[in-house]
Amino acid sequence: MKRAWVSIGVVIAALCGLPAGAQSGPDYSKFHVKTTDLGNRVYLLGWQGGDSLVLAGNDGIVLVDTSVAQMADKIKAAITGLSNKPIKFIVTTHAHADHIGGNESLAKGGAVIVAHDNARAHMVTGQKLPVFSQFPPQPPGALPAVTYTGAMTLHFAGETIELIHAPRAHTDNDSLLFFRRANVVHTSGTLGNDQTYTFFDIASGGSLDGTIAAQEKVLALANDRTRIICDEGEPTTKAALQASHDSLVVVRARVQKLIDAGKSEEEAVAAKPLQDLDATWVHPGGFLTGDVFTRMAYQSLKGSKPAPAPAAARAD
Repeated sequence: MKRAWVSIGVVIAALCGLPAGAQSGPDYSKFHVKTTDLGNRVYLLGWQGGDSLVLAGNDGIVLVDTSVAQMADKIKAAITGLSNKPIKFIVTTHAHADHIGGNESLAKGGAVIVAHDNARAHMVTGQKLPVFSQFPPQPPGALPAVTYTGAMTLHFAGETIELIHAPRAHTDNDSLLFFRRANVVHTSGTLGNDQTYTFFDIASGGSLDGTIAAQEKVLALANDRTRIICDEGEPTTKAALQASHDSLVVVRARVQKLIDAGKSEEEAVAAKPLQDLDATWVHPGGFLTGDVFTRMAYQSLKGSKPAPAPAAARAD
């Protein structure tokens, strides 16, 4: 998810003990969709939330992620600028609101929604999470009609799209997408971007170990020409992904060492184990500071749950 997206602010506020109510919602009217041609009729639609991918075939469109509901019309307009063909498939990479919010609106023309089994399960039941006020059940028109367990392949418009489940990574329902002909990989949320630590949502089944493993899967798929789609920002490279992976391995080792030494979560944070990494992986003004990421890593490696948000900040 993006640094500008409000749900990350709520998550980080809860981890840091800050009031989530201090985070203001974005003004979607000010956001514009930027279209980037990735080659072989694959396009990135980027703004400041859950970016979308488009495969524009002669007979229709494959759309990856539908952003938030408030951006659905702008996403649709950007697609129309590429092709007047109908959306045939919508692939949901994971069930966070900035990736599924436009599902119902954009699927109205008859698109088939595809996702991992766990994504549909979360969307059907909704989630009451410790650090979100609530993720409500989604309407029938927003739900995946086709789901898979370990992997599946979608053949469309001469392209082969491989969907690969990344267990307990950014969430418990991430789908990595490999467009073989275009040589493009969508990392779901398992690579935030090439400038910040990658957020993993423990309350949605995510973990540090799983995020590292997911990045290793992408590294195995990619070559030096692969365009890698982050959860935020411009497409990046295998080398940048490798750097992110290597930093997470260091984070894991350092925080695990503190855990093995019997340090409490507060003691681990106070030890500043990521101080040298922060110069590279903490974006000025961003939520994912070294202290926050130490806390996340500690909770993940210990198997503990995130602290609940302050009662006054939750709208249960």
